Amino acid sequence: MSKNRSDASEVVLPEQVVAVIEAIETDIIRSRILPRTRLIEDHLMEDYAAKRHVVRAALTELQRLGVVVKPPHLGAQIRRFDAQGVEDLYRMRSVLHRAAVAMMPLPVPAARLDEVAAAMRAHAEAAASGELIAIHRTNMAFHRAFYGLCDNPYLAESIRLHDWLSFPVRAYGAADAGALEQACREHAEMVEALRRGERALLERLSEAHMDRARRIYLDKFLSH
Repeated sequence: MSKNRSDASEVVLPEQVVAVIEAIETDIIRSRILPRTRLIEDHLMEDYAAKRHVVRAALTELQRLGVVVKPPHLGAQIRRFDAQGVEDLYRMRSVLHRAAVAMMPLPVPAARLDEVAAAMRAHAEAAASGELIAIHRTNMAFHRAFYGLCDNPYLAESIRLHDWLSFPVRAYGAADAGALEQACREHAEMVEALRRGERALLERLSEAHMDRARRIYLDKFLSH
């Protein structure tokens, strides 16, 4: 991953801004920042040893990606989904993922399959390292490589954007040992299904792959 490039687009950001974004992402994954937590500039400046313009730029980028929202009169905060919002978001992700799998040319050319397998291994290595930001970013990179096989740039971009939009929901899976182990196993199963050209299995795996992190969020914030 380029240290000054946004994963969701080709927007180039200063390294200081990227560092603050990654620090906020890590604190979300660790549950240090919870949904609807107010992101007060002075506190972020102190926490991350950053200047005000850097913090503002980081919040602006996270707002663009849908991770941060700014309700009127409340200031910046991490997006919080209610039960219906989670249902609607994941229904949309399901539609996008199924469409991408349906468009994938099977069998996948060897060189492209190797790219997806390399992304799978990179995520597995990050999982073994325990470095949360690396786990998060390599997971998104695997999704980009896998769903990018659809060869429809508009669909692939929609999936990337929804990956970011769903980050406040699925973030907690990166710090959950069971969820992380399951994600690594499912990535390997998805690569093997690609290798064998089993489209129906790919559809089932892409659907099931979203469920564990969603359930963690529902249990953590919406079960009371």
